[in-house]
Amino acid sequence: MLRRTVVVREYERGLLYEHGRFLEMLPPGRYRLWSWQGREIFRVDVREVSATVEAQEILTSEKIGVRVTLIAQYRVSDPIAARHRVGDYHSQLYQDLQLTLREAITGRTLDELLNNREALSQDLHASVAPRAKAYGLELTRVGLKDMVLPGSVRAVFLQEVEADLKGRAGLTAARHEVAAARARANTARLIHENPLLLRLQELETLAGLASKSGNVLIIPGLDALLSRTSTPRADPGAPA
Repeated sequence: MLRRTVVVREYERGLLYEHGRFLEMLPPGRYRLWSWQGREIFRVDVREVSATVEAQEILTSEKIGVRVTLIAQYRVSDPIAARHRVGDYHSQLYQDLQLTLREAITGRTLDELLNNREALSQDLHASVAPRAKAYGLELTRVGLKDMVLPGSVRAVFLQEVEADLKGRAGLTAARHEVAAARARANTARLIHENPLLLRLQELETLAGLASKSGNVLIIPGLDALLSRTSTPRADPGAPA
């Protein structure tokens, strides 16, 4: 009599069959099978795995072709259903993701796809997860990996970005000019209201020029300039 040993690892579950008929699901462990029993054990890996739905060109609602790559993470939550309800649960999930992705993109505009990718991922998960559960899979995550636009569309977006940056730069420059104009207007108002400020500026300018090495300044009428900046004082010898 022939004896065969089967080891079901910690990350696996064993499905026991006798003469082709399913008997039970086995936990991790070591099992001995005798040939006369007509038994066999089919092992199912229950670890989480990733699947990539390769890039495919899909038309948006405006008939713009985009190439989208999808990634999904899943695990076998019901080994019996995964084994019995579909021939290949990996391929079945791939097809469900592919078809659902096509339906989701054809119902959206390009702006919706670009501005709200998270909403697309959530919709895909909500649509595919119940189907996957029916054949024993738990879909844990779905997300867009890549989205490639046609060359002409990319050129248009680059032009829009460039125009937006130029507009922001022009707006910033205009704000600075307005601020400078306001500062000049405030200065003019202060000088108009206080003529002494202008005299003080003249003296500061002259002092700055005189402080430079090698400069000799001859300023005609300096006494008059200083007298305009001084405050008249009473003469002690004058009669009261």
